[in-house]
Amino acid sequence: MHLLRRFMMFLRPYRWQMAEVFVLIFLVNGFSLWRPQLMGYCIDYGVGARGVGKAGGAIQPNMHLLWKGVILLLINTAGMAVLSFWRSWRISYVAQRVIFDIRRHLHRHLQKLSMSYYESRQSGRIMARVMYDVDAIGGLAGDVLVQLLTDTVQVVFLVYLMFSMSWPLAFIAVVVLPCYLVNFLLLRNKIRRSARRVREKISVISGDLQEKISAAKVVKSFTRERSESRRFVHHLRDNMELTLVSRRYSIWLGTSGMILQQVGTAVFYLVGGLFIIRGYHGMSVGKFMAFKMFLDMLYGPAQRLIDSNDMITRALVAVERIFEVLDTKPDIEDVPSPIVPAKVEGLVEFRNVSFGYDPHELVLQNINLEVQPGEMCAFVGPSGSGKTTLANLIARFYDPTSGALVLDGNDLREIKLNYLRRQIGVVLQETHLFTGTIRSNLRYGNGYATNEEVVRAAMAANAHDFIMELPEDYDTEIGERGLKLSGGQRQRIAIARAILRDPRILILDEATSALDSTSEALIQSALDQLMVDRTSFVIAHRLSTIMKADKIVVLEHGIVVDVGSHEELLERGGLYAKLYNMQFRKQALEEEEDDEDGGAAQPGRARVGGRTR
Repeated sequence: MHLLRRFMMFLRPYRWQMAEVFVLIFLVNGFSLWRPQLMGYCIDYGVGARGVGKAGGAIQPNMHLLWKGVILLLINTAGMAVLSFWRSWRISYVAQRVIFDIRRHLHRHLQKLSMSYYESRQSGRIMARVMYDVDAIGGLAGDVLVQLLTDTVQVVFLVYLMFSMSWPLAFIAVVVLPCYLVNFLLLRNKIRRSARRVREKISVISGDLQEKISAAKVVKSFTRERSESRRFVHHLRDNMELTLVSRRYSIWLGTSGMILQQVGTAVFYLVGGLFIIRGYHGMSVGKFMAFKMFLDMLYGPAQRLIDSNDMITRALVAVERIFEVLDTKPDIEDVPSPIVPAKVEGLVEFRNVSFGYDPHELVLQNINLEVQPGEMCAFVGPSGSGKTTLANLIARFYDPTSGALVLDGNDLREIKLNYLRRQIGVVLQETHLFTGTIRSNLRYGNGYATNEEVVRAAMAANAHDFIMELPEDYDTEIGERGLKLSGGQRQRIAIARAILRDPRILILDEATSALDSTSEALIQSALDQLMVDRTSFVIAHRLSTIMKADKIVVLEHGIVVDVGSHEELLERGGLYAKLYNMQFRKQALEEEEDDEDGGAAQPGRARVGGRTR
């Protein structure tokens, strides 16, 4: 009931439309309850089946009364058709509006959730909540809920009318109703558990399918197509078995309801026939037929009430999963009165910063660092030393476990989050472009950019030339994740996107590590332009790309072990010098192997320190 009350909050904006639906429900019920009495009138007085009138004489067939009854039945049918159509249309409108609102709220809340939420869940499972679970409650917002109310109103009126016609027959009819309820209560928990297992399995299938489709190249490279097909079939078989178990409960609920209905009807025929034969309670054929129609109208809604509760129980499982998302609090939020600085200079300070994804296992420990506006600061160190984590703290994807990260004298936690991230541009090693045109991807960083600004950004990123060679230049469709472009082209688009954003702080995370030397040279040139007059943080395994950095921070096991320029760090002979010499020797060996394969060094290339230049 708690979940149902929370769900009803989504119906609150449409209370006037719902009030209109309730009025239509009463009108439709009124018209439907009028029909059995009209039918009884036609049989008793039009056909003359009543037998004896009030004066004791036989009632003769009367065509005038028969025509009158039939015309009233046709008027009743027309009225019911119009009212039923309008009721169904208003129900559909409210249901679709509620589905729209729930998806909108759900998606908006997902945008607020922190990176930790996405890193711990498959994207396909999140999609299942937004799409499949919301679809599952669509009926709850419309037909099911309204049908539940309609049938409840109808049952109440029917019980009243039946008792007013013949209380013994009414008692026989009504005594079956508690049996419906008991039957449902016995199965409710099993239905709920089975429905949850089915929905969880659908989420697993959706997550696994999305993951494998997005990694189709990896699947094919390792020839895992048949294995993935078997895995998918295994998931489908599990889902089929869980669904069959769930359906078994629903089928038994419907079958047992039908048995109760038929038993009640059989007893009604026996007692009702006896009443007609012996003339008890003024029972006539027409009155008996009207009562029989009332009985059918009673058992139908009673069965639908049970079915509706079955569907509501299943839908509430989806509601529960949706509210699990809506109740998730983001780890990163604005303070009650966030700061919006007039201007960002770019002075970044780490003040005794420690951080752990698990607070009991610190990834970074006691980081103290100051980067002046416009400086280029590089993070180097072995894998797992905390370089990317430092960059994530700057973008405030996470907050420090202890200490403070400060921008221009303001703690990042006190600056409005949207404003802060608008001042930051990020270029990652794994460039993510979106389905659409090159122009739309460039404008993702600045939706208000003019075409001239888009072109200038592409030129600054050394991307304009290759874009103009494409079939439709800037309006060329690049496919999902930009798969129609090469790695270097995608990276230059990402850099142009960052240039168009015009950030004050720039984060480059392994932006050139996976590229060939030609692409790297073009991209390094673009990055040099991008970093001018911006506070830049660069993560790079290739130390040759950060030799010009104003400040190089050397990390090991989450601790800053050295800070200085390239020359200073080499002179000290610490971890940086060790890493640099290892890369130096590796490059030298590679170039010697190239020389052995290609003969002597080409003219004009001198060998310096074991390397050909």
